[in-house]
Amino acid sequence: MANKKALKKKDFDLKALTAELSSSTEYKPQEYLDCGEAFTETTGVPGPAIGHLNQFLGHSDSGKTAALIKSMINSQKKGRLPVLLITEEKWSFGHAKLMGFDCAETEPNKWDGNFIFRDDFEYVEQLTDYVNLLLDKQAKGELPIALDFFWDSVGSIPCKMTYEGKGGKQHTAGVLSDKIGMGLNRRITSTRKADRPYTNTLVIVVQPWVWVDMGNPMTKPKLQGKGGNSIYLNSTLVFQFGNIQNAGTSSVNAVKQGRKIRFATRTKIAVKKNHINGLGYDDGKIIITPHDFILDTPNEIKKYKERYNEYWKVILGVDGDFEIIDEDETDAKRLSEKIAAIKAKKDDSSED
Repeated sequence: MANKKALKKKDFDLKALTAELSSSTEYKPQEYLDCGEAFTETTGVPGPAIGHLNQFLGHSDSGKTAALIKSMINSQKKGRLPVLLITEEKWSFGHAKLMGFDCAETEPNKWDGNFIFRDDFEYVEQLTDYVNLLLDKQAKGELPIALDFFWDSVGSIPCKMTYEGKGGKQHTAGVLSDKIGMGLNRRITSTRKADRPYTNTLVIVVQPWVWVDMGNPMTKPKLQGKGGNSIYLNSTLVFQFGNIQNAGTSSVNAVKQGRKIRFATRTKIAVKKNHINGLGYDDGKIIITPHDFILDTPNEIKKYKERYNEYWKVILGVDGDFEIIDEDETDAKRLSEKIAAIKAKKDDSSED
């Protein structure tokens, strides 16, 4: 009976007890690495979230690298330090510079600027150890600047055990889960706390594979990231580029005197995961040019053509104006002409 009496509400100060046992952490206001107005309008999100793990998922040539470069450019503009971790043998400083990345070629294949660049990693552990090394230097005051890590890409290098011929895909997935999901992700997100001097960011390009339930033909295919689900599960923001089973892109071509060159590429971008505010579009289309993202409208394509007219005339190697032909429109025109030809042939046969 004595215990029951002690638990009566009048003898139990819940407010005082919760105040004593509770604690709260203050976080910095949320910021983003801005990929530009066209990207924001297409996706509903400015770009990768600063202080978080972000993922760019999609097939080759679907816009992931363009988004990565735009993020790097904004990182420089914000006075932060981009750290490029390149394990995909497709990187081009020339392309990055054309888009606006602040870099200069000091000698053939040697580039300098406000960034750190590494492309000599053989396996995942080398890369994650290097990121931890930089974070340790930052914590000691030896690297007094906010760090934005850009890895291109998961799926292009194995874990150490697999590299040495002792493991397989499951080992690489386990390492990614341990080193990224449980390790780096925690170190990155903890820098969002108000008492931390710098807020760091991790943006990862992930190569895809298409998952299909072979036992159920009615199941829709899903785009999965290589290396297991750990990167997806731990990412705050996930942007998907292109279609599920292929890149899902189409060309916008520049044509003059019979010569045709890809002028731009149309792609899809969807926000597949947003654990900040839940916002984002799932059906956006955008145009990728060598210089920037632009909105998928005839007017924006025209404005871009006018702005970079001299650049494209040099590429085409001709003087004067050139024509823009949309691949989708061309296909539609061909289909229309084919239908008209079949119909005309049928009409001729009827008359006979």
